[in-house]
Amino acid sequence: MAAITTLVTEQDVMIRHGRSRLGAILIGGIVLVFVLAACGAARPIAPTPEPLSGTYTASGGGGALPAVQALTARFKELNPGVNWIVSESGSNAAIKLLLSNTIDVGFVSRALTDAEKQTVTPIPIGFAGTAVIVNPANPLKNLTRDQLRQIYTGDAKTWADLGWTEPTIRPYIREKNAATRQTFEAYLFAGSVVTYGKSVAEQMESEAMFAAVNSFRGAIGIASTGSRTASDTRVKTIQIDGITGTQENIASGTYPIVRPLAVIYSNTAELKPAIRAFFDFVKSAEGQRIAAGAF
Repeated sequence: MAAITTLVTEQDVMIRHGRSRLGAILIGGIVLVFVLAACGAARPIAPTPEPLSGTYTASGGGGALPAVQALTARFKELNPGVNWIVSESGSNAAIKLLLSNTIDVGFVSRALTDAEKQTVTPIPIGFAGTAVIVNPANPLKNLTRDQLRQIYTGDAKTWADLGWTEPTIRPYIREKNAATRQTFEAYLFAGSVVTYGKSVAEQMESEAMFAAVNSFRGAIGIASTGSRTASDTRVKTIQIDGITGTQENIASGTYPIVRPLAVIYSNTAELKPAIRAFFDFVKSAEGQRIAAGAF
């Protein structure tokens, strides 16, 4: 009887030992699964985004040019692989170039028409003004709207009529589609028929305007406000209705000739990754600060 009892006891021990080993194996396996899951071994690794690169073009109205130059320069600092070719072509031309996929980014220095809003979307970057510029020899510091209207309709033919001894007034205006001219006309003629005097001559782009006004003592013309115009020693900016075209006066609406600025993109074109990232940057707080400080 003792031998039988001993045999049963040994078998019982072996069975219990086997169960313990099986339990340990099962528990170890479960723990291993949890450890692997916690370490993320079963999770696929996301690829690292490719850095933005390439050469891109931006073109448009001269009033928005300083802001766009500042924005593209900062974007390149943040993305060294990106290069920009930025040029001035006019607001109307920018829309045409954008819709024909000739450029990547357009910019305008005037409000879009309802028809244009059907084809392009604007991202505001501030405001610009239209300045009245004269030859540096002109001693006058201010002209009223009525005086400007007399000059550009041809009613005033000599500066002697306006407080200066110079005998001849030579007025210049920008080309018909220029945003500076459109906003100037809206201010000067206030909805009435636009009628220029026979002596008014057109100049294409800002550089030609500066050169023309500088070439004749009695010259007067228009240009975008901002540091580019203010720092050009070939011309002198004068007040309009006693108000200087500073950025503060433009932003507050005190200055009488103001127009909105924006970068634009086509409503139908698929944006390249770098261009989409650029527009996101323009909308950001940093981008808006850079645009506002560019003038």
